[in-house]
Amino acid sequence: MDKANIILDAMKTLLEQDDGASCSVSDIAKKAGIGKGSIYYYFKSKDEIFDALVEREYHQIIENCRVLMNRSHADPAQKFALLFRSYRSSTSLLAMDHYLHQQQNAAIHQKSLAKILSSLSPIVADIIRQGVEEKSFRCEKPQETAEIILSVYCFLYDPGIFKWTPEQLKEKASALATLLENGLSAAKGSFQFLYQT
Repeated sequence: MDKANIILDAMKTLLEQDDGASCSVSDIAKKAGIGKGSIYYYFKSKDEIFDALVEREYHQIIENCRVLMNRSHADPAQKFALLFRSYRSSTSLLAMDHYLHQQQNAAIHQKSLAKILSSLSPIVADIIRQGVEEKSFRCEKPQETAEIILSVYCFLYDPGIFKWTPEQLKEKASALATLLENGLSAAKGSFQFLYQT
């Protein structure tokens, strides 16, 4: 493993131990088992380390989603459920979540949301195209529709932006399911997975 990834793994471990917010570059170097000066060869600051970690972790999450969709022979509605559950249950999101939502990390948080949107939308668009081909969906603009779906989903379900109660979240998920079913001309109940989880 190269030193840059060793440094990122050290930062991830500190975040998992809930020491990430208060740790210094020296703490990261110690956890990585390298000299502090070596870190500056790869990264200019702790913020840059965190930015690179977010990029790496989201890349892996999205790649896992892509592989899952490519292997699945499910119908489009089932693929939506599989994709959304896989994305939401990703444990690597949990380690960074608290730190990502701190005020000083707003730019990195915004960048991560843009990465999710740009990387996951082609996968969602392919599911929509499959639905159109199989006549279970109707949609003239799959890519743009995918981007809108993900924008709403990522924003609405972001715990760093909204603090919904479980009841509020279920109501919003039910409304989103209805919106998607109507917007894609999908069978009623196709998106019930959104409010049943």
